[in-house]
Amino acid sequence: MMTKLRQIDFKFFPIAVIILYVPFHLLEEAFNNFPLWMAEHYNFERPLSYPHWLINNLIFLIILLIGLFLYNRNRAKNLPFGLGILIWALLNTIEHIVFSIIDLRISPGSYTSILFLVVTLFGFLRLKQEKLLNFPIVLKSILIAMAYWIVPIAAFMIIGSFLVKIFP
Repeated sequence: MMTKLRQIDFKFFPIAVIILYVPFHLLEEAFNNFPLWMAEHYNFERPLSYPHWLINNLIFLIILLIGLFLYNRNRAKNLPFGLGILIWALLNTIEHIVFSIIDLRISPGSYTSILFLVVTLFGFLRLKQEKLLNFPIVLKSILIAMAYWIVPIAAFMIIGSFLVKIFP
């Protein structure tokens, strides 16, 4: 198994996360009414409309694609942008697992988030094989992954009231 892993270039792991995210993860969340689940768990006055929720996810996607672009410009120097995508997916997985445990039922998006976990673990193993995992890289990657969450959420807060008016 580990020899097969050596044949996979790390660049495919961040791409795999994005491919899992759109469309698979979003479809799983949509079919299981993630906007309602999110409203219940994050104390929203009311659930987001599906168009509003999809626009929010488009913003996440744009930010992740910018990170992927930066990573691909110079994979050695910008490795934290690629690894940050995997850590973003890991944080998404943790959210789904924790709330599934708290609720004692599977949260919308849990199945595909397990696939995020698998991709993330294999990505970390691949970097470990290449001896590219070290504290500074991981720390920078965690900070970038946090930015992959914070920047879109800040954008949601800025445009959210506008979107609620357009998509009630």
